[in-house]
Amino acid sequence: MKTLLWFQRDLRIMHNPALIWALQQGNPVVAVYIHSPDEDAPWAAGGASNWWLHQSLEKLSAALLKLNIQLYFFKADSVNTIPQLAQQLECNSVAWINRHEPKRIECELQIESLLENNAITVQRFSDNLLSQPAHFLTATTKTPYKVFTPFYKKLRAELNLYDYHQNGLTEPRKQKASQQKLISNLMQQLNSGRKNLQQLNLIDEHNWHNKLNNYWSPGEQSALQKIGTFIDEALISYPTGRDIPAIDGTSSLSPHLHFGEISPRQIVIALVPLIEIQGGKKAEAAEVFLRQLIWREYARYILWHFPETTLKPMNKRFKNTFWKHNKQQLKMWQKGETGIALVDAGMKQLWETGWMHNRVRMLVASLLTKNLGISWQEGAHWFWDTLVDADLANNSMGWQWVAGCGVDASPYYRIFNPETQALKFDKQASYRHRWLEPDQAALFSQTKPVIDLASSRIEALERYKKMVGNKPVQSGNSD
Repeated sequence: MKTLLWFQRDLRIMHNPALIWALQQGNPVVAVYIHSPDEDAPWAAGGASNWWLHQSLEKLSAALLKLNIQLYFFKADSVNTIPQLAQQLECNSVAWINRHEPKRIECELQIESLLENNAITVQRFSDNLLSQPAHFLTATTKTPYKVFTPFYKKLRAELNLYDYHQNGLTEPRKQKASQQKLISNLMQQLNSGRKNLQQLNLIDEHNWHNKLNNYWSPGEQSALQKIGTFIDEALISYPTGRDIPAIDGTSSLSPHLHFGEISPRQIVIALVPLIEIQGGKKAEAAEVFLRQLIWREYARYILWHFPETTLKPMNKRFKNTFWKHNKQQLKMWQKGETGIALVDAGMKQLWETGWMHNRVRMLVASLLTKNLGISWQEGAHWFWDTLVDADLANNSMGWQWVAGCGVDASPYYRIFNPETQALKFDKQASYRHRWLEPDQAALFSQTKPVIDLASSRIEALERYKKMVGNKPVQSGNSD
């Protein structure tokens, strides 16, 4: 008998419960990764994400070989491939870590049913979450939380950090070399449609992605090094530093988390000694960072309960007719040519590095959806293709939050003012000068913007009152 181990968004060795469980069965372990973009449609990974995925799989494959486990690649649909492989290889068990995304949940349930119908044991783990969405409900109405603060307070109160620290997973042990050889011989005999990593075609034939090598090092080891460096050097100033786009004030762990190169559980474990033992300012900073981790958790929670929000606004009053359609302005926004310096700098950073500072993300999203009045879906699709950390839950909730149509959303009358934001968070213009072309940077105070900020704000407020509802509007609320 054998155990089939299916990697998805858990591309790591350490603290991987599916890997540890598979090895504990004592059977030869068959490790597979299945590239199935059709099962993610209409949100198949974009170019930047696929670049990261390729690098991460390469690192994972090398790490698994040190455990005498070879990673096999397939380009096919998982619903057919997993049960078929399990039967062909005479596996008596299959293990994986859930992805918790709408279409993936459907696929996993189908796979589980097919396997169990063939008397194959299924072991699924939810290691990418800190809570169980189906059971984490409000106390009174037993309905999903739609406001973050109560969600945060409940989860934080129930998050026993000491237990997390004490009950950390054991490290995976090596598989016997003879077991690896057995699997290798079997895979050679099967007409299984397996591919090598290059045949997954994750890397675009054009070399645009080469620039990403200058900014990122995908893989588990990089993630572990990054969390250590962040805690040692940047965490103490995180509460204020995370708002300054010109400095490295954040952890930059988002792509590593997205691909499961590090888990939320591992981050919590790393924060325990600071919160439970050290105390003081570093403990306070760790709590601020933990709150952001729980915000990420909240995005997954909302996606689980409201899967339609990847394409549709949670607030139904924000129907399609609410938004404008201006291809020229959208293109100028995408290319960082709006003439609004902080916005353009953010869009240039995104195009160059596959990442954008979170405060600037909110700012560019506000300009697109409120000043320009262009649909949040347009922005979400652009981010999806250009971000290395493009994450369906974060992307969907983040864009709806800024646009004012999502769960616990920023009210529509809260419109970020790029000039005010620049004075607060880029006082020396360091961020703008870094990412704008020299001629743009020199003239950014004189360039005519694509739209007048003051008049477009007034128009946005009027559109809000007319189409969404005549609620009280705080006319002075411009961040």
